[in-house]
Amino acid sequence: MKHSGTALVVLALLSVLATQAKAADEPAVCRALDDDASRLACYDQAAGRARPGVAAPASTPDAAMVTAAASPPPVPAPTTRNWWTAGTYTPQTFAERWELDPGTKDGVFKIKAYQPTYVMIGNWRKNTNPNPCSPNPQNCASGQEAYMHGDAKFQISAKTKLWQDIFDSPVDLWAAYTQQTYWQVYDGKNSRPFRETDFQPEAWLTLPLRVGPEGLQWRMLNLGLSHQSNGQNDPLSRSWNRVYATFGLAAGDLSVLIKPWWRLPETGTSDNNADVGDYAGRLEVQAVLPYGANVFSATVRNNLKNSSNTPSRTSVQADWAFPLYGQLHGYVQAFYGWNDSLQNYNFRNTGVGIGVSLTQWR
Repeated sequence: MKHSGTALVVLALLSVLATQAKAADEPAVCRALDDDASRLACYDQAAGRARPGVAAPASTPDAAMVTAAASPPPVPAPTTRNWWTAGTYTPQTFAERWELDPGTKDGVFKIKAYQPTYVMIGNWRKNTNPNPCSPNPQNCASGQEAYMHGDAKFQISAKTKLWQDIFDSPVDLWAAYTQQTYWQVYDGKNSRPFRETDFQPEAWLTLPLRVGPEGLQWRMLNLGLSHQSNGQNDPLSRSWNRVYATFGLAAGDLSVLIKPWWRLPETGTSDNNADVGDYAGRLEVQAVLPYGANVFSATVRNNLKNSSNTPSRTSVQADWAFPLYGQLHGYVQAFYGWNDSLQNYNFRNTGVGIGVSLTQWR
């Protein structure tokens, strides 16, 4: 009996010690809980105080999170899509297109879209120019074989950055190349000749800005040099060199480019088109507006003159790119004025074209 009593005392002591050890471990478990309510309930349980309506904490606090992460995301209900705004094309913002902010700058020697790249399988002009001529007698080609009023026109255009953050400043150096080609693809009688191809390489410096309210903010200034020529021999050769400034403004999705230029003078017989500025203009204003998957653009040029010798001349071009499939867009272009091609810089015309576009102003 004496040994039995001693055993009972030892068992009781061990039970108390085990209970105390468990209570001592529980606060450490409670401290590991992130949820305030669960942590408080854990402490109450450790102290032997039950809280009505509060469930004890789960033995594995992260189990609910694991279950939620393993569950697939809800599938959105199907929606009706309107062709006017449908499509996967997401236009870049003005800052993204010109890489004006630190987060948008993408390094050097990467090919980017510049002007639109398109192919117009139908390009109709009201008039043809059988006598392309300029003030230089060496550049008058009278009695040329008449071209068809309808042909094809395509343009490719790309830019790349040559130097980013010049001398640790926000200024970038860019270069670009744009080419327009007019192809008499429907003139099988004359072996479908290429009527004209105009080449335009250029380079410019871009200075990012933030001047004015968000509603219409001056976001950049470009200072550049441009050369344009049609690669022809006399008498059809045409070319000119310009220095220009581009003032880029943004108002929400709308971007406006105001671009005045000054032609670098040429002398004597080397000037194929001395009066090109009086027709092709000295100022260009372009507005670009994305709407859904559509892109609209309007370009106006003027010669900034109005006298008896040189009247004011204005040319207008409107472009519309609309979604077809993925990144492929339909493309419509309408034109009125002078200089729809360099050979016809002093020839007024009206026309419209339709085709497909691979890239817009992005």
